[in-house]
Amino acid sequence: MGNHRPIRVACWERFLLSRGCDFDRIQASHHVWKCRNCFRSIIFRGAEKEIPADHIRTNLRSLGLQYDEFIAWIHRNC
Repeated sequence: MGNHRPIRVACWERFLLSRGCDFDRIQASHHVWKCRNCFRSIIFRGAEKEIPADHIRTNLRSLGLQYDEFIAWIHRNC
């Protein structure tokens, strides 16, 4: 089934940078990132300490990635 724990914002941002994404702006309490080859922006609450797994899954769909790929990256890099 996979790991369904929240992910720390700092680790998520490192992941986005590793994928070639760039921070675009802050809109209200949400951080907006632009990624090449994404059909929409990556948006999450950057003011929080952690991002819920469901929000990660939604953003990974925008990146065209599977959750398991992301968890493997987390184990190697965070």
